[in-house]
Amino acid sequence: MKKINVITLGCSKNTVDSEHLMAQLAAAGYTVTHDSDRTDAKVVVINTCGFIGDAKQESIDMILRAAAAKQTGKIERLFVVGCLSERYADELRAEIGTTSFGRWRRLPGQRLRPNAGSPPRNITLT
Repeated sequence: MKKINVITLGCSKNTVDSEHLMAQLAAAGYTVTHDSDRTDAKVVVINTCGFIGDAKQESIDMILRAAAAKQTGKIERLFVVGCLSERYADELRAEIGTTSFGRWRRLPGQRLRPNAGSPPRNITLT
């Protein structure tokens, strides 16, 4: 079973979004952790903040740490989601490259509920 670490930064909305994501991942059979200090998971999802100054910098620092871990092979897949990834996707892609960016409900392989604004029902990360 694949282990996924969901790292949450920023506002309480991000916390709620991450809780929805973690519940859906667990329901889909993934082992889910929630630890920003270290990870033994091969898949990392960083839920970022792009509005609160300190959280924005914390998001950038966490993305850079995770991207470095991906380059050394400690992480296989890195997904950056949340408002920072939406606001600065082009800049982040230019700096980091192969990382997936976007809204958390649009992770690769994910199927959505009919209402696109609802949390995902079924998730498959490939």
